[in-house]
Amino acid sequence: MESIKAKPIPALELPNSQKIVRVRAIDTTTRMACDARAFVQPQIKGHEKLNFKTMCFLIEHEGKSVTEHILFDCGSRTDFWNGSPQTQRMIGGHVPAVDIKYGVDEILTQGGFDLADLKAIIWSHWHWDHIGDGSKFPASTDIVVGPGFTRNFVPGWPENPNSFVLASDLEGHVIHEPEFALTVAGFPAVDYFGDGSFYLLDVPGHAIGHICGLARTTPDTFVFMGGDCCHYAGMFRPTEYLPLPREIPTQTLDAYYPCPCPCSAFTQQHPRATGADARTKTFYEVSREVGSAYSFGDIAQQSIDKLQALDAHPDIFICLAHDEILFNTLPLFNDDPTKDINCWKDRGHKEYCRWGFLNQLPKDKKPGQKPLVVGLWREGKRITWSKEEGFVDAATE
Repeated sequence: MESIKAKPIPALELPNSQKIVRVRAIDTTTRMACDARAFVQPQIKGHEKLNFKTMCFLIEHEGKSVTEHILFDCGSRTDFWNGSPQTQRMIGGHVPAVDIKYGVDEILTQGGFDLADLKAIIWSHWHWDHIGDGSKFPASTDIVVGPGFTRNFVPGWPENPNSFVLASDLEGHVIHEPEFALTVAGFPAVDYFGDGSFYLLDVPGHAIGHICGLARTTPDTFVFMGGDCCHYAGMFRPTEYLPLPREIPTQTLDAYYPCPCPCSAFTQQHPRATGADARTKTFYEVSREVGSAYSFGDIAQQSIDKLQALDAHPDIFICLAHDEILFNTLPLFNDDPTKDINCWKDRGHKEYCRWGFLNQLPKDKKPGQKPLVVGLWREGKRITWSKEEGFVDAATE
């Protein structure tokens, strides 16, 4: 099998700066197993479910006179059944399996972080598994949101019966919806601290106001905090810029695969291409089905297509909120609050994680992984949902 020459990476607008932020990765302890057809197309037999953990990031900025901390995304509230009626319908109708152990506020506190030191929480978007419980954070903590959020979701429920966000999430907090007047890495952007250390990017398609983060981890390297711009790395890998190698690095793969592992173990399952094309074409596109998780499918696909150049750039590490291999690779705040991910390039994390999504593809035409969770769980008990009764204990059905 011949090697494929990668296409040159397009130039990206990456402003220079010597200012960096410290980035720590947090496992929010959210566990879900969702129907793949709501996220990706076309379907692959044996890959009908997608496992989702959820990651967020604690960002530390050294200013001239003060150290500031912000949180990019907040995971899920532990009592998801107490969300707004719109959110309850979203979970009950489209999320067949979920379990949450801790809120991010609890994880931070357990790690010795004082919530009073949190300047702001940034919501990549308004979905329940990213906004947490705003009432758990001090009123001094601002909430930063993307374009269109305030128009659609402020005030929160019940004052606004159509809002997915609770009024208690917003109460007491100053809400910022900044203007995305710059262009960075191909997206409209905001220089959050004003010194080139951290940018917010307008990355539309998944939901109203969806934004991403771009953190400068060394003067020359960045972590791209993807939120839900994409839910599975096989939606933007492989590409002409980053072809599937002839042999997949086996340290990334499950023990099931041979060593060395030929790429044909995966290209033969490719639902959109055959032969050499299967090594340069993404496995999936955005789902356009009724009930898709992407509110604006065509726009979301355009955003994901733009990720391909970022992903191939040697100095940018794309970290999707739900990319499972990140949880097994990056040092986590949960395990050691002193460790950060700034040295990701020196440690080879990007290369190690790059093809990790392949582990989720079918093995012998059977699901490549077991579901992370089966059913909906409330405080250790199985529950069900119906339009008439909402969430109820399974035993009372």
